[in-house]
Amino acid sequence: MVNKKQQKRGISPTKRNLIWDIGIGLGFLVVFKQDLTGKTLHEWLAMALFAGVIAHIIFHWKWVVNITKRFFTAKLPPQTRLNYVINGGLAGAFVLMGVSGLMISESIMPIIGLGDAGGFWKDIHEIASNLALAAVGAHVLLHWKWLWVNGRKYLVDDFLKRLPALGGLKASPSRSDSLP
Repeated sequence: MVNKKQQKRGISPTKRNLIWDIGIGLGFLVVFKQDLTGKTLHEWLAMALFAGVIAHIIFHWKWVVNITKRFFTAKLPPQTRLNYVINGGLAGAFVLMGVSGLMISESIMPIIGLGDAGGFWKDIHEIASNLALAAVGAHVLLHWKWLWVNGRKYLVDDFLKRLPALGGLKASPSRSDSLP
């Protein structure tokens, strides 16, 4: 049951993060395979994806600052340290991907009078893209439980509750079901 305070607040931060994460993940997979979009759309979608990643980092900035301050001095769970390292690698790979992508751009950079830098930057772009793919995979594996529980809660259960013809079915008898 949603109370009036929750209604005023709008979408929960967890649901927002879930939807944002799924959007970034799917966007990355589409952009990763340039054959799906063609070069021009690949470049523009990648710019939008990069903006989405920046927004994601802003959403979680307090966590980044907090863990950065405590990384070497405090007792942190190993999973938190691993998450921090993976996220740092992912952020670094995305920055390299973005910069190298702009350097080899054939659609975006000519708008401001710059051309294709080619060679070295194409190699950097390919390496950064593959590193990002591995880091995205590691990130998903590290957070699979959160994705499963919240995906079920906010996507499956919410969807089934909104099916009037089915009387608002529920995917599971309780939210504390065991995971697969």
